[in-house]
Amino acid sequence: MKRPAKRSISQRIRSLSLFLVLSTAMMGMTTTLLFSLRMEYQSMDRNLMNSAQVLAQSPQVAEVLSGRSGNETLTAYLDSTISRVKDIDAIVVADRDGIIRYSPDPSYEGTVYPEYQSLSVLNGESTQVDTGAGVSELEHRALASVTDEEGELLGFVSVGIGVRSVNRTVIDTVACFLILSFIAASVGLVLSRHLSYSIKESLMGYEPDTFLRMFHQREGVLDALEEGILAIDTDSRIVYMNQAGLRMVNAKNLDDVLGKPLHDIYPDSHLSRLLTTGKSEYNVHLSHIPGLRSAISDRMPIWENGKIMGAVAIFRDRSEATSLAEELTGVRHLVEAMRAYTHEFVNKLHTILGMIQLGQTEKAEQYILDISQVHHQSVSRVMNQIQDTAVAALLVGKTSRASELGIHLNLDPKSSLSGDERFLPSGVLVTILGNLIENATECLNRSSWKLREINVSIREKEDHLLLCVEDTGPGIVPELLPYIFEPNVSTKGNGHGIGLARIKELVNLYQGEIRVESEPKSGTSFFLTFFTQGRRN
Repeated sequence: MKRPAKRSISQRIRSLSLFLVLSTAMMGMTTTLLFSLRMEYQSMDRNLMNSAQVLAQSPQVAEVLSGRSGNETLTAYLDSTISRVKDIDAIVVADRDGIIRYSPDPSYEGTVYPEYQSLSVLNGESTQVDTGAGVSELEHRALASVTDEEGELLGFVSVGIGVRSVNRTVIDTVACFLILSFIAASVGLVLSRHLSYSIKESLMGYEPDTFLRMFHQREGVLDALEEGILAIDTDSRIVYMNQAGLRMVNAKNLDDVLGKPLHDIYPDSHLSRLLTTGKSEYNVHLSHIPGLRSAISDRMPIWENGKIMGAVAIFRDRSEATSLAEELTGVRHLVEAMRAYTHEFVNKLHTILGMIQLGQTEKAEQYILDISQVHHQSVSRVMNQIQDTAVAALLVGKTSRASELGIHLNLDPKSSLSGDERFLPSGVLVTILGNLIENATECLNRSSWKLREINVSIREKEDHLLLCVEDTGPGIVPELLPYIFEPNVSTKGNGHGIGLARIKELVNLYQGEIRVESEPKSGTSFFLTFFTQGRRN
């Protein structure tokens, strides 16, 4: 059996609005109608009684009932009264025997007033209000006794309004309320239609059921991701975090972090600065997330109508991948360094082989001892100063490569570097130093300078790391100097100019500083400074 289609938000709001308007109108109309009719009857009773009492005290009525005057004067007086007063249908004057002396319809004059024996005004009461049989129809009436100067009962005056007139008043009141209810229902439908359109517009045109289903679907997708997602508002309070993000900050439930300041959950986060800078940050290395050893984060501001409404960060647990990526970032330089080292080793082997073939075994033996000692001393010095194995291997290989080209690469005797990666990951250091040394080597190799030296200095302090690479090459022309960190800008022609741009990108990523000094024919110097996590920004 086919399930009935769900009604749209517009239909539901209109139905609810119509129900509320009609039910409210019905309750209000019933209550107000009862109150209005009660007030109407009270007002009617007062008007009828006042009219009856005024007529009962009229001298003309008393004179007619006492027989001192004819009906002509009374008839003219009462006919004019009925024509002037719209709330009165009938006035009847009868004597104490119930004989009608005046009626709007002259045919009833001289007849007996219906049920006059039961009237209280003929039995000692001065006034009476009731609904009973009139001369022509059932009427709501007020009766007042008429007495002479001595107080003797002469008769009574009846002032009434037909029950049909009363019913017409009720119908008019009900009709008025029905018209007001219709107007209210119409206004409610118009407003509900506008409200439903506003709601759908705020839901991007989707019905609430569809929007809710899509929300849960996307929430499920986000929770299924291995990457952690964290979003904050303009007050740096957490507004969303998926399941992976909760695991990364060692939280069990979303309620444990929702609405809390970001720095209470992740004190070392710099996501809040995006609320000021408005700039996205990609591949930011993180090492102080509570539930991870290391992570990479992409951070983006959230814009709405040209204003920053918050920021979102995506965390990727990349302990193994980060280590691999850090190795791969410097692998080209390490491979080139090892290739140069291998080439130098092969040359020495050829020299030793030649000596042996010439029968100069003693010289060959001494040569082996000499080069072994020199190599051991140079490598030992580098390893003693540089405890980061990848960086040390790079420097040894680059030294061999430079030596092959007739270039002398010197490591500052005061250089030192620990292996704890406090300032930069090892792979990033290899990338920076490898590019700078390679650029200097190529520059000197193309020059005809007699003094061909590259000086490398790595000085690690407690709160900062200083790198310096200097060469004695031809330098950089002043016109090119402001643009050397832009991609594809190089003195070596097309296809170059990527290395320095990559170095600048890494310096910005790790919030370091870079400075270059160069003069034509005087060489070039690059100075780079990096700080510990606590001093960044």
